[in-house]
Amino acid sequence: MASVVIRHGQQILREMRIYRTSLDIGRSSDCEIQLDDLNVSRRHARIVRDNGDYFIEDIGGRSGVTLNREKIQRAPLRNLDKVFIPPFQLDFLAEEWQPEPEQTVVEVAGVSKTYALGKQTVVALDDVSLTVSKGEFLALAGPSGSGKSTLLNMIGCIDAPSTGSIRILGEDVSGKTSDELADLRLNTLGFVFQTFNLLPVLSAWENVEYPLLQHRAVDKGERAKRVEHYLKIVGLERYVQHRPNELSGGQRQRVAIARALATRPRIVLADEPTANLDHATGEGILKLMKQLNHEEGTTFIFSTHDRRVMEMADRVVELADGRITE
Repeated sequence: MASVVIRHGQQILREMRIYRTSLDIGRSSDCEIQLDDLNVSRRHARIVRDNGDYFIEDIGGRSGVTLNREKIQRAPLRNLDKVFIPPFQLDFLAEEWQPEPEQTVVEVAGVSKTYALGKQTVVALDDVSLTVSKGEFLALAGPSGSGKSTLLNMIGCIDAPSTGSIRILGEDVSGKTSDELADLRLNTLGFVFQTFNLLPVLSAWENVEYPLLQHRAVDKGERAKRVEHYLKIVGLERYVQHRPNELSGGQRQRVAIARALATRPRIVLADEPTANLDHATGEGILKLMKQLNHEEGTTFIFSTHDRRVMEMADRVVELADGRITE
């Protein structure tokens, strides 16, 4: 997958993979590549992929777009090309120059889960096997009762399989004690729930800070830096002292995302994160998660029946009646 490295002067701000066929560049928060400077137009340029080739287009930027010292309207992109949108420089890196070894972060092998319901045995999962690679944006899809939330809970070490095994970052979690599983959830996994699960008596700042209080190695100064950083990333720096009942549903979900990321987890698990949000708010939350997926390198695993999540996912794994469907 091709990517761009965004620079401001000599400073590298971030690297973003080009994950869609069209990415807008500009100052607007709706742009996939946001450049926060008043010299940049709200919608300035666009990177498009056409039949495997990449192009840069000027879509009305006031200062224009310069490719390798030449002003352009539309031009093909080659490896190591430099795009100038003052005061930023975007270095284009072609996908063939970026081989990345695939690292498995989750391995589910032959997992089944049964429950006793009176005299009946309910099969929630039936011999499910799945691997998830580092940096994936993966959707577990299916109707209610398909087993997707059960599988997500297994990966999150909230529930244990009846048979089979689950490995997180190469470690089998089946033999771990409750304390070891708690440490794994604290240090490796982040959770975003459809009901937000924020503490109502705490402010947005305090909700994001709360899991960090369990990290003995994170001192007060580092906690403050992380909370400030992630609340800014999700666009809530002006709402840090607001309690959940003073925030909209979308804002509460953004607090939940910031809280999940503040511990710097390797994997974020999101259970129907758009279910309680209106269409526009849900769209914004998904774009934010996708941006964080690329900028932070965090693996996201969703359970969902939202078509928008499936369309944005790198891969969709569909379940029905407790089994993965082909």
